[in-house]
Amino acid sequence: MALPVTAPDSYYTSSSANKASGTNQDIGDKQIFLKLLVAQMENQDPLNPSDPTQMSAQLAQFNMVEQQTNTNKLLEQMVANQSSAGSTDSAASYLGKVVTVNQSTIDYSGTPKNFAVDIGANSSSNYLVISDPDGNPIRTLSLGALAAGKHQLSWDGKTDAGPQAPHASYYIDVISADAQGLNVPATVQRSGVVDAVRMTSSGVQLIVGGSPAGLSDVTEIRL
Repeated sequence: MALPVTAPDSYYTSSSANKASGTNQDIGDKQIFLKLLVAQMENQDPLNPSDPTQMSAQLAQFNMVEQQTNTNKLLEQMVANQSSAGSTDSAASYLGKVVTVNQSTIDYSGTPKNFAVDIGANSSSNYLVISDPDGNPIRTLSLGALAAGKHQLSWDGKTDAGPQAPHASYYIDVISADAQGLNVPATVQRSGVVDAVRMTSSGVQLIVGGSPAGLSDVTEIRL
């Protein structure tokens, strides 16, 4: 009588570990199956051997599953490559064009930095706050009342203490409120020529005026 093909306890342990660690579980199952199959053949009853047709069918099923898994992985890789290539090609079309991006950071290098703020509604009070890379405010300016829409602004690099700020990346924030003191949405924007397209681990970036920006941040394109 043929011995039943049962998996040892170590198989379930390794199977669970493989699922948790993301290893190639299909190949592991096939190797375990082959070992069990050999053990069964070595210990089968010579007067009542196992059906070779059934064993061949089982092995063929494992081969089919393995091939299908490899095919699926290849298709996923092809789709990912096509998507990445498509994003890169799309980003390349921005080269040399002037774009406006929603971005509240600027790189100060000693010359005045121009940017814009888009006010969502008429506002009675507006304050421009420039913060250093650690988030500490270094310059606060009152902009007075502003109508809804886009307003061009500039920072000369000076701090509240008087001296020029060192060369670094700074955060821009505009705090707006209406006559009732309720917050009014305000978005900081900057414009510049797309100098290059950069591929990073987090996706495709546009280099706008020397500073990186994401494709999703683009709000306007001009020739």
